[in-house]
This record gives sequence, C-alpha cells and structure tokens, in this order.
Amino acid sequence: MATHVKEYDLVLDSQKLQAESHFPGISYDDFDRGGRISPWKICRMFEAGRAIPFILGDFLDRSRLTSDKAGLFVLGGEYYFDSCLWDATRKYNFFPYKVTLEVINVGQSSLTFRQVLINKLDNKELATFYMKMVLVDLHTKRPIARPQWHQEKFRHLQGSQDDRVKVLLNAKLAVPEGAFQAETLVVPSDTDFNGHTNQASYVRFCLDAAEAANKAGFLQYVDGDICRYPILKISISYKGETTSGDRLFTSVWQDDLSPQVLNFATYRAEKLVLVVSITFKPKPKPRSVAKL
Repeated sequence: MATHVKEYDLVLDSQKLQAESHFPGISYDDFDRGGRISPWKICRMFEAGRAIPFILGDFLDRSRLTSDKAGLFVLGGEYYFDSCLWDATRKYNFFPYKVTLEVINVGQSSLTFRQVLINKLDNKELATFYMKMVLVDLHTKRPIARPQWHQEKFRHLQGSQDDRVKVLLNAKLAVPEGAFQAETLVVPSDTDFNGHTNQASYVRFCLDAAEAANKAGFLQYVDGDICRYPILKISISYKGETTSGDRLFTSVWQDDLSPQVLNFATYRAEKLVLVVSITFKPKPKPRSVAKL
C-alpha cells in the first residue's frame, strides 16, 4: 500500500461496522478562490475518513477481503452539503472535525456506506456521503463476488437502504446538442495510489468546466464566479477509469427544469467515464416593493 496514513485518532465499534476518524482541523490549502472550503477538499476529507478505518482499523476485514488480485473501488454516490458548511469557517477560525463511517448495506459484490462530516465544536453535521464500493478482479477489471466467509459474516446487513445509490448508478444520460465542452489533461498529481484519477480531482475538473462554461456565456443561472455559489448536492457515477496522460472532454449543461442543477458527462475519446450532477443553492428571489 503506497498510501501513508498518519496515526489519527480512530474509534471502531467491536464488530468493525462503524468508525469515527478524528482530525485536528483544516488548513489554508483547503480553501478555494472564493474563500470557502473547496468541494474537492471535502471529497478528500471523506476519502480520509474511509482510508483511516480501512488501513489502520482493518474495517470490514479489508486485509482479508482485498489482495494483489482483488481490490475495492468506488462505483459512485451522493454528497449532501448542509448550508452551515459553507459558513462554518466564517463562524470558527479553526475547528476540529470527525468523519463517521457506517456500513448500511451489502450485496453479492458490493458494499454501501454512509459517511458524515461533523464539526466537533458544535457537533453539527456539515455533509453526508452515501457511497457504493464494489470488489473487482484486478486482472479482468470485472466485479467479483465477496468470499463466502465475508458474505456469511455480514449477511445481517443485507437490506434496501442503498436504493438512492442504485437509482443514481442506473440513471440514463443524454448530452444535449450545443452543450459546452471543456478539455482536461490528467496529470500525475490528479491520480491516487492505484494510478487512477482521484475522485476529488474529477469534482475539480467538473467545477472548472462549469466556470469555463460560465465565462463563455453558457450558464444563465450564474452571476459571477461559480465558486461563490454554495453547493447542496453532488451526484457522481463512475463509468470507467482514467489515468495520467489521458485527455478528457467534459460536457456541461443546465437542467431544463431546474437551472441551478448542472449536469456533466466526461469522455476519454468516445468512451463515457463519468456522469455528475451538481445542485447549487437557489438564488434568493428579489424582494418585491409594495406600491403606495
């Protein structure tokens, strides 16, 4: 494992079904050009909140489940952001936080999780991430069934709490004609220890494409830099993997019925590799002035 995980404070329940990873605070590099915590940094916070329990705590018996022949990969998920997240850094100059991790469903080859980012100063839930991972054969790149011992041990977790993720992963997509398109070259610093483009990097690619579309006059909803618009939700579905040196093309367009929703489709050559939907906080309606 090439990833380096520091000895952060980790709390695991006795069955390794729930975990809490504690972090001392945020840093200068966590902010974007608009002065808020950048959405891709929040994605990295959730990633750290998974890596620490898996690596330090052997969460879900990961060391036995994965090997040099099989690995766990994210299929997709949904991020929900509370409005207080974007104002937290203005209320607190510094705040420690924790990320909880809970298994909410298991399938033949998949595992579904719920993560919550919590401000430890006031115990407010700042963001939530529902995510599905799948066990993959590293040679064929195809999903494989979890070992029998793992299925038996966690059989009691089978249920239907992952319906929202299923709907997301099975959603159809049609890129409209005339959608704005942005080009991105994946560089080594965009990748993770598997050599694949990191989840947070994809979110940054999409938001960069959105601002490029905004500057080109394709977004009627946006007034000013898009980074100043708080995000309420990000839905993301991975259709393929990309690596350093790949040239990606991301189409971005506004939803016909809800202009505060931006849709994204990313391609490598002709292959679809990513589908994303980002919901921004609606602009406040101007107050009407009563006529005398």
